[in-house]
Amino acid sequence: MFYKNIFKIALIYTGTILGAGFATGKELVTFFASFNKTGIIGFFISCFLLSLICMATLHIIYKVKANTYSEFMNIIFGKFSKYIEYFNIFLLFVLFSAMLAGGGATISNTFNININLSIFIFCLVTFISLIFGKNAIISINTILVPMLIIGGGLIGIYLYFYSVEPVFNNNTKALISPFLYTSYNAITTISVLFAIRHIVTNKKTIFYSSILAGIFIFIIGICMLLPLIENYINIYSEPLPILSLIGNKYFIKEIYTFTVLAAIFTTAVSNGVALENWFKEYFKINTLLLNLIILLCGVLFSLMGFSNIVNIVYPLFGFLGIFEIVVILIVFLTKAFD
Repeated sequence: MFYKNIFKIALIYTGTILGAGFATGKELVTFFASFNKTGIIGFFISCFLLSLICMATLHIIYKVKANTYSEFMNIIFGKFSKYIEYFNIFLLFVLFSAMLAGGGATISNTFNININLSIFIFCLVTFISLIFGKNAIISINTILVPMLIIGGGLIGIYLYFYSVEPVFNNNTKALISPFLYTSYNAITTISVLFAIRHIVTNKKTIFYSSILAGIFIFIIGICMLLPLIENYINIYSEPLPILSLIGNKYFIKEIYTFTVLAAIFTTAVSNGVALENWFKEYFKINTLLLNLIILLCGVLFSLMGFSNIVNIVYPLFGFLGIFEIVVILIVFLTKAFD
């Protein structure tokens, strides 16, 4: 059970991070590939920070034994907890909407069908999964994330050796970019990790699962980042950069499509369940109706467009979330050796 919980937590954390923006390559282009080889260092820093923040969050969850997400946030942030909690939930909703937009765009692009129909198909599958609550987070991530790591790694390796056109890019803003990327991604995982607190059984589980998650994210990320850096001049404006590199190579394209949809789906379900749990703390509403409302609102927000959400909204939340991440790390460092 000890090793199973380590593996489950690592996969859930990885699956929550590797959403639409990551798997399509759009996040990697925006935050790392645009800085050429410096982006590789930035990505390593992000993986280290994501692992550290996972460890810090799990440690606090384990120590405080809070019964609700609101109570947990109040212990960390005190009188500011309500404002930060609302900010986190809104960010979670934005990322959930981005998953819907990314899922619809991927299905539409791959199967050449209407974008609205594609979004409906993705929402239907997501809705069915949300019915199973936190069990869906554990089951879906445990099954799909290993496939995602393998698939993403193979695609990245293939593209690096067969689709390389070296370029050189400006390194401006390369220093702050890893922290912005880490910030908004880490914030969205807090509520997800809290939802699976029942499998956070001891400090060894916390330590090893956090390290393993960082390794997973780095492996798949570096495999995808290298070809994006080398081909940056051709894909920087593409909404689905990895797909544009693959082109019409059908077998590779099929592997990629499954990988992206798996990444988007795991994140959408994790974020959706976290949203559902939060609203249930405040409103007595039928679960099916609540999930339907969340999906409908998510679809409306997703009309902003996947690229716009990644390029405009993600960095903004990254700036706003840095304070929150710093506080969590301070709380962790002051309580870690109690």
